[in-house]
Amino acid sequence: MRIAIVAPHRELFGGAETYLRWLLGALVAHGHEVGFAFELPCQDQQRASDLGIEPLRRWDLDALKREAFLEELQVFRPDVVFSQGARDDHLDRDLTRRFPTALFAHGFYGACATGWRAHDRPQREVCKRRFGPACLALNYLKGCGARNPLGLVDLYRSQRRRSKLLPDLSALVVASEYVRQVFVEHGVRAQDVHVIPPPAERAADPSPPERRELGNHVLFLGRLASGKGGAHAVEAVAGAQRDLGRALRLTVAGEGPELEHCRQLAAQLDVTSEFTGWVGGERRQALLRGADVLIVPSLWPEPFGIVGLEAGGVGLPAAAYNVGGIGEWLRAGVTGELADGPGFDPLTLGSALARVLRDGSHYARLRLGAWQMSQEFSGERHLARLEVLFRAIASSGDR
Repeated sequence: MRIAIVAPHRELFGGAETYLRWLLGALVAHGHEVGFAFELPCQDQQRASDLGIEPLRRWDLDALKREAFLEELQVFRPDVVFSQGARDDHLDRDLTRRFPTALFAHGFYGACATGWRAHDRPQREVCKRRFGPACLALNYLKGCGARNPLGLVDLYRSQRRRSKLLPDLSALVVASEYVRQVFVEHGVRAQDVHVIPPPAERAADPSPPERRELGNHVLFLGRLASGKGGAHAVEAVAGAQRDLGRALRLTVAGEGPELEHCRQLAAQLDVTSEFTGWVGGERRQALLRGADVLIVPSLWPEPFGIVGLEAGGVGLPAAAYNVGGIGEWLRAGVTGELADGPGFDPLTLGSALARVLRDGSHYARLRLGAWQMSQEFSGERHLARLEVLFRAIASSGDR
């Protein structure tokens, strides 16, 4: 098949781009003719999501006018366009009108004014409202994430345009049952939303993890930005230290605007910490293998949380807030531990962390459970389901 992938970023930043790198490689390896269009180029070429993937037709949309790209795409004649949610919603509109287009909604596409689906007042909570005009006022009453009024209006208008595109898509792909339900609540027909969880970039270890001594090394992998909860990770480690009566060591692998705040907080709370910056490849894998527990302190309803699959593949259990799609791979007492309660309290997250690390026999069971869970989300299964969907779209001939 001829498949065109359209994505906002070429550079690796987080889970969506990690998935993109895996997807491009997997489709090419399966013999498909693949084109890759990206809106923003790389600052660091070594972090390109398409690095070393050939043969691959590429379109740099930062250098190419939208209409020129659409004309070149017409010549490419894709059987299906698989959008990862373009930054330019007009591009998604044009793709949907001209080509059979499936969308992978990595977030709340057309279902939230700010994209976070969470608010800060009266306390940090997941939003359960349906997206609509009231969101403009509620953003300021509840603290939904936008501060500049003009910026909020732009965000709102863009999300309204996205919401109107949803019925015209050939298919909507989501990572979890949680996100599927959000879109159904926003009027998308249940049969048009396909839950196809993404795989980890690397296949899980072929054999179960060996038993090892219980350790004290906590790992945070992710961008240090406002919804990812880096500061909550530091506070949770401090709380777990008190619960366990022993010191823990935190490695923070990521970069972003909250980096310095997290450094200062770790010093204030006497949390021994290492801040590595962004890591990839073998260095990332070494961190996963060397840690004793992954902490996932997301302060928004993560659509899935692919980092949990990466960890599970090497037998690394996790501690996390029970929000969004996280509970679909983090099963309390089986693959890790979930913070108690519906809110975002570092004390409850610290307690979950302590439960992972308190007892050696329980920890061994969690390691095995995490590894077994990772087998359920294989790349082969994901790709097979995508190919079935793409062939159905291509054969429908609705464009």
